[in-house]
Amino acid sequence: MYVVLVQVTVRSEMLEEFERLLMHNARESVARDRGCLRFDVSQHVDDPTRWVLHEVYDVPESHAAHRQSPHFLAYDAFTRDAVIEKAVARCLAKHVT
Repeated sequence: MYVVLVQVTVRSEMLEEFERLLMHNARESVARDRGCLRFDVSQHVDDPTRWVLHEVYDVPESHAAHRQSPHFLAYDAFTRDAVIEKAVARCLAKHVT
């Protein structure tokens, strides 16, 4: 499996719209994007402007296709102004037996 972990910090004045678009992107990804196995969204307890996205895809190509979807493109366009800081980690999942 291919895991993408994204940490973002959002401008506080854009937080409400960011959350709306992020949640729409996550829901649509799980419902419509081929190979999207999971898309979890978390908000920091102590700082509501900080978010963590945990996305799981079957293969890297599924994530690449997700990045071309209408719901991702709408989210991505908004984040260009809304996101102050972003870190992305791309990982291959290892199974524990």
